[in-house]
Amino acid sequence: MDYTNMSIYKKIQLVKQKLLEANLRKTGENKYAGFKYYELADFTPTIINLCNEVGLFTKITFNNEEAKLTIINSDKPDQREEYTSPMRTLELKGCNQIQALGGVETYSRRYLYMSAFDIIENDMFDAQSGSNNSKDVKATDKQIELLKKYYVGDTLEKLLKTNNLEKIEDISLKKASELIKKIKEAKEKK
Repeated sequence: MDYTNMSIYKKIQLVKQKLLEANLRKTGENKYAGFKYYELADFTPTIINLCNEVGLFTKITFNNEEAKLTIINSDKPDQREEYTSPMRTLELKGCNQIQALGGVETYSRRYLYMSAFDIIENDMFDAQSGSNNSKDVKATDKQIELLKKYYVGDTLEKLLKTNNLEKIEDISLKKASELIKKIKEAKEKK
């Protein structure tokens, strides 16, 4: 197929379609909250290959205020599309400022590509509840599993009574996250 006369919009749309057909795999896993996500490496090689095939060039730049992805039609360089995202700081334990900056840039690249090429991830809350109210969002199966290992017998009964729950599976995502964090902190102190 000859892509040279296509507009940038048709080329971007074609890359979106081909990405959809590529059935990308999610290799990232948040074990704490129990969900999978796309890492940058899951889709970047495919995007590079597809952009090369259809004649698109991507360029990412950063400044203190925003990260920007510019997509340029290689056959008509005056045709450009820009996607931006505000820059945020990232504080990670055990990281220096340069490592934290690298983390911010990696996350920004990931989200810019996902936005530009409609790479969709299910919101971790989607599977939990149809409500946007965080109190209504139930804990993940992984969180329930972790809590069941720690809360048994009397401690489980006390947890259920304190939180007005009939069973541990009714606990909210927020409360489960708080409890798991406390459990991990207690283990680290030992």
